[in-house]
Parts: sequence; C-alpha cells; structure tokens
Amino acid sequence: MEISAYWLWELLRRDGFRWKRARDSIRHQADPVLQQAARAELEDLRPCGRPPTPDNAT
Repeated sequence: MEISAYWLWELLRRDGFRWKRARDSIRHQADPVLQQAARAELEDLRPCGRPPTPDNAT
C-alpha cells in the first residue's frame, strides 16, 4: 500500500498536527550569549574583503 503526500498531510491535519521549528534550532534567538556566539561563528566564515555587519542587524 502506498500513501501519497497529500493524503498523509490530510490525515495529520485532521488530527490537529502542526509543524513547528525545533526549540534547539531557534534557542539562540532568546539567549544573548548564544546570539553572540553564533555571530562570532558567522564572522569566522565571512570573506576577507566584506565589511562586518553592525551588532543590531538581523
């Protein structure tokens, strides 16, 4: 038996299933220390000729 993506979506929707991003994937947005660590990690990946972004930029 094969289940289509649409049918699976319909069954999950009927049961009230809602997709949310995992708490771990957005945890850094709430913690300023983790935000700064993520920003520093991105700075390490920045190409040499590109100017840094301001701290309040999103």
